[in-house]
Amino acid sequence: MNPYRMSVRRLLFLGFASLAASFWVHIENLMKVAQRMHAAKMARIYAAKVGKPLLNYGCEETSFGDLNVDIEEQDIPNFMLIEPSPAPLPFASESFGAVVCCHVMEHVPDPWKLDRDLRRVADRVFYVNPSPIFLWTWLWPDHRWVFIRGKARKLK
Repeated sequence: MNPYRMSVRRLLFLGFASLAASFWVHIENLMKVAQRMHAAKMARIYAAKVGKPLLNYGCEETSFGDLNVDIEEQDIPNFMLIEPSPAPLPFASESFGAVVCCHVMEHVPDPWKLDRDLRRVADRVFYVNPSPIFLWTWLWPDHRWVFIRGKARKLK
C-alpha cells in the first residue's frame, strides 16, 4: 500500500479541521474589532464628559482618538510616533480624559509600569487584551503576557 495515499475519511477530517481553524481565526478577529469599537465608544463618551481629548495608544491603523500614537509609523490623521514601553509617555500628567490601550499590554516587558504611565496621563484607561480562549493569544511570538480575569500571567 502506498504510504502517501490518504483515505477519504482522513481527507474529510483534514478538510473539516482546516475549515474549523479558519473559522476560529475569523471569530478571533471579529471579537478584537468588536472589543476595540466598544472600548473606543466608552472612552469617547467619558472623554467628552470630562472635556478632555481621547488618546488612542497603540493605534495600529485605527484613528478614532484625538491623538493616535504607536511605535510604528502609521498613515492616519492626528498620528504621533512614540518610543516603545518602558520609555515614559511624552505627555503631561492628566492631559487626556481617556486612553484606549488595545492589544499592547501583552507585548511590553512591564505591563504594570505602562499601566501607571497611562493612568498618569489620563483620567481613565480602557484596556482591550487578547482573550485567553484563543490559541494565538498563547502562541503569538511577541506576546509576553496573557491576561486571565484581569491578572497577568507571564508567557516568556
